[in-house]
Amino acid sequence: LVFFYLTEYGGLGLDYSFNIAVAEELGNVRCGGIPTAMGEYTELATPPLAKWGSDVVKREFLAPSIAGDMVACVGITEVGGGSDVGNIKTTAKRDGDDYVINGGEMWITNGIQADWM
Repeated sequence: LVFFYLTEYGGLGLDYSFNIAVAEELGNVRCGGIPTAMGEYTELATPPLAKWGSDVVKREFLAPSIAGDMVACVGITEVGGGSDVGNIKTTAKRDGDDYVINGGEMWITNGIQADWM
Protein backbone atom coordinates (compact mmCIF):
# COMPACT_ATOMS: atom_id res chain seq x y z
CA LEU A 1 0.00 0.00 0.00
CA VAL A 2 2.24 2.70 -1.30
CA PHE A 3 -0.29 4.85 -3.09
CA PHE A 4 0.34 8.23 -1.51
CA TYR A 5 4.11 8.08 -1.02
CA LEU A 6 6.32 10.07 -3.37
CA THR A 7 7.52 8.25 -6.46
CA GLU A 8 11.15 9.07 -5.66
CA TYR A 9 10.91 6.68 -2.70
CA GLY A 10 9.02 3.97 -4.57
CA GLY A 11 5.47 5.15 -3.96
CA LEU A 12 2.85 5.78 -6.62
CA GLY A 13 2.37 9.49 -5.82
CA LEU A 14 -1.43 9.20 -5.78
CA ASP A 15 -3.76 10.96 -3.37
CA TYR A 16 -4.94 9.48 -0.09
CA SER A 17 -8.34 8.51 -1.48
CA PHE A 18 -6.75 5.37 -2.92
CA ASN A 19 -5.82 4.23 0.60
CA ILE A 20 -9.41 4.84 1.68
CA ALA A 21 -10.70 2.67 -1.17
CA VAL A 22 -8.33 -0.15 -0.23
CA ALA A 23 -9.23 0.17 3.47
CA GLU A 24 -12.91 -0.08 2.56
CA GLU A 25 -12.29 -3.29 0.60
CA LEU A 26 -10.17 -4.70 3.44
CA GLY A 27 -13.27 -4.32 5.58
CA ASN A 28 -14.68 -7.27 3.61
CA VAL A 29 -11.83 -9.58 4.62
CA ARG A 30 -13.05 -12.14 7.15
CA CYS A 31 -9.84 -11.96 9.14
CA GLY A 32 -9.12 -8.97 11.35
CA GLY A 33 -5.38 -9.60 11.50
CA ILE A 34 -4.60 -8.84 7.86
CA PRO A 35 -6.31 -5.43 7.63
CA THR A 36 -4.99 -4.49 11.08
CA ALA A 37 -1.40 -5.37 10.20
CA MET A 38 -1.60 -3.52 6.90
CA GLY A 39 -3.23 -0.49 8.50
CA GLU A 40 -0.67 -0.26 11.29
CA TYR A 41 2.12 -0.38 8.76
CA THR A 42 0.68 2.15 6.33
CA GLU A 43 -1.03 4.44 8.85
CA LEU A 44 1.27 4.33 11.91
CA ALA A 45 4.75 3.01 11.13
CA THR A 46 5.76 4.72 7.89
CA PRO A 47 3.86 8.06 7.69
CA PRO A 48 5.97 9.90 10.32
CA LEU A 49 9.12 8.91 8.47
CA ALA A 50 7.60 10.02 5.15
CA LYS A 51 6.52 13.36 6.61
CA TRP A 52 9.41 14.32 8.89
CA GLY A 53 12.35 12.14 7.87
CA SER A 54 15.35 13.61 6.10
CA ASP A 55 16.05 12.55 2.53
CA VAL A 56 18.93 10.37 3.75
CA VAL A 57 16.74 8.57 6.29
CA LYS A 58 13.90 8.18 3.79
CA ARG A 59 16.27 6.55 1.30
CA GLU A 60 17.74 4.28 3.99
CA PHE A 61 14.47 3.16 5.62
CA LEU A 62 11.33 4.35 3.80
CA ALA A 63 12.25 3.32 0.24
CA PRO A 64 13.23 -0.25 1.24
CA SER A 65 10.06 -0.49 3.36
CA ILE A 66 7.90 0.55 0.43
CA ALA A 67 9.73 -1.97 -1.78
CA GLY A 68 9.08 -4.72 0.77
CA ASP A 69 12.77 -5.20 1.54
CA MET A 70 12.55 -3.88 5.12
CA VAL A 71 9.89 -4.15 7.82
CA ALA A 72 9.01 -1.39 10.27
CA CYS A 73 7.48 -1.91 13.69
CA VAL A 74 5.17 0.15 15.87
CA GLY A 75 5.88 0.59 19.57
CA ILE A 76 3.32 2.88 21.19
CA THR A 77 1.77 0.78 23.96
CA GLU A 78 3.47 1.63 27.24
CA VAL A 79 3.21 -0.11 30.58
CA GLY A 80 0.57 1.71 32.62
CA GLY A 81 -0.29 4.10 29.79
CA GLY A 82 -1.85 1.99 27.09
CA SER A 83 -1.67 3.34 23.56
CA ASP A 84 -2.37 7.01 24.30
CA VAL A 85 0.34 8.46 22.05
CA GLY A 86 -0.21 11.92 23.49
CA ASN A 87 0.82 10.66 26.91
CA ILE A 88 3.91 8.60 26.02
CA LYS A 89 6.58 8.71 28.73
CA THR A 90 9.45 7.10 26.78
CA THR A 91 12.29 9.53 26.11
CA ALA A 92 15.11 9.66 23.58
CA LYS A 93 18.16 11.72 24.54
CA ARG A 94 21.11 12.37 22.30
CA ASP A 95 24.42 10.92 23.48
CA GLY A 96 27.09 11.90 20.97
CA ASP A 97 26.15 10.30 17.66
CA ASP A 98 23.62 7.97 19.31
CA TYR A 99 20.33 8.21 21.14
CA VAL A 100 19.62 6.64 24.51
CA ILE A 101 16.01 5.50 24.70
CA ASN A 102 14.41 5.01 28.11
CA GLY A 103 10.94 3.59 28.53
CA GLY A 104 8.93 0.42 28.47
CA GLU A 105 6.72 -1.10 25.84
CA MET A 106 4.02 -3.73 26.31
CA TRP A 107 3.62 -4.81 22.69
CA ILE A 108 5.59 -3.94 19.58
CA THR A 109 3.70 -4.71 16.40
CA ASN A 110 6.02 -6.48 13.93
CA GLY A 111 8.74 -6.35 16.60
CA ILE A 112 10.13 -9.82 15.93
CA GLN A 113 10.64 -9.34 12.20
CA ALA A 114 11.27 -5.58 12.12
CA ASP A 115 14.35 -3.99 10.63
CA TRP A 116 13.62 -0.57 12.13
CA MET A 117 11.31 1.15 14.61
